[in-house]
Amino acid sequence: MGERPLQVPQIEPLCSSSPESLTDVHMDPQWTEECFKSPVVTEVVDKGKKLYRVHFPVAGYYHHPNIGLQFVVKRALTIEIEFCAWGKFWDGNILEHGWMVAGPLFDIKAEQGSVAAVYLPHFVDLQGGRMDTSLFEVAHFKNKKMVLEKPTRVEQHYMVLENPSFSLMGVLLRMIPAAQHFIPITSTTLLYRPQHAKEVTVHLYLIPNDCTIRKAIDDEEEKFQFVRIHKPPPLDSLYMGSRYTVSGSEKLEITPKELELCYRRPGESQLFSEIYVGKVESDIWLQLNDKMSGSQVWEALLKPGDLRSAPILDAPRASDAPALLHFVDHHREQLVARVTSVDPVLDKLYGLVLSEEEYEEVRAEVTMPDKMRKLFSLCRAWNRVCKDKFYQALKETHPHLIMDLWEQWSRDST
Repeated sequence: MGERPLQVPQIEPLCSSSPESLTDVHMDPQWTEECFKSPVVTEVVDKGKKLYRVHFPVAGYYHHPNIGLQFVVKRALTIEIEFCAWGKFWDGNILEHGWMVAGPLFDIKAEQGSVAAVYLPHFVDLQGGRMDTSLFEVAHFKNKKMVLEKPTRVEQHYMVLENPSFSLMGVLLRMIPAAQHFIPITSTTLLYRPQHAKEVTVHLYLIPNDCTIRKAIDDEEEKFQFVRIHKPPPLDSLYMGSRYTVSGSEKLEITPKELELCYRRPGESQLFSEIYVGKVESDIWLQLNDKMSGSQVWEALLKPGDLRSAPILDAPRASDAPALLHFVDHHREQLVARVTSVDPVLDKLYGLVLSEEEYEEVRAEVTMPDKMRKLFSLCRAWNRVCKDKFYQALKETHPHLIMDLWEQWSRDST
């Protein structure tokens, strides 16, 4: 590849110290897809530093859904993962040095030789193999130097390193600055509404699909009591540095009416459009169009249930005896009958109020109602804090159902 042009930080090639290949590991029966375990128990070590500890109970394949990392571990193992920002370790503009950030930056700590492979997420769309995968590098930051390693292989959403040596690490793409407008990016849209407000304002973000940026925005919006509205991302890849116009229903007030898809590291102010809705009375459409071509790249339908604030959980009338029951207990029968997908609820409760054994017990039930009945049998022993977490999981996974039950409860109480 020739000599690296960068001066700061210094770059050195990284040579793999282990010739062992995963080919034999994959052929071993213990490494079949049946070994895949999800989710994993995540312990928050330091929320401010975004430092987490993940425990893998047995050898196998693991996927961390919130972070995007995947691991193939050789035995029971505990790994520490810290979300980091490229700007803290790179002096200057990364594009000026011939690189584009192509994925999150993690500081991973694991026992040497315990991990057979790590899958590092990236947000470049390979477009069915038309992208030159030789341009990708995995960057390690060690002793104030940046060390580059060629990935074992490049997949649609991951760089795969076999028998990895862990450090502060992430994915870079070698390129000239002028070429960034031609790099296809897997992007996502984030929508937030106020948790409790009579008149609604929505925040719309357009960002590369980077979990560290997404989490930073979640944390920032949470400070102002805004909650995420879950809607599908753009179907097709977009382009870094391109601009997209924001439009929607006629009555909406949108400022600004244009967003640029760009990489801003976690901790920086992220670009967003503020969309004033006012009082929610009917469905609302939002869309993004490419400013140059005018073609639509994304749309979303926001229904009144998406935008209404849920009543405060602990606000029943003291004179109403049934209302003294917790929300989930009061609506047990309807929740058993109407919850359509239990596994996402279990994933949110796993490690918080459900042990691994309890998690598997519920999943072992055949029908959705039976799974919910099993979950409620465990719920009988929970305190109010645990039931609040149960309610929150239901609200995040079945928002329309929860809103409907709240409205029923309000009518019954009047």
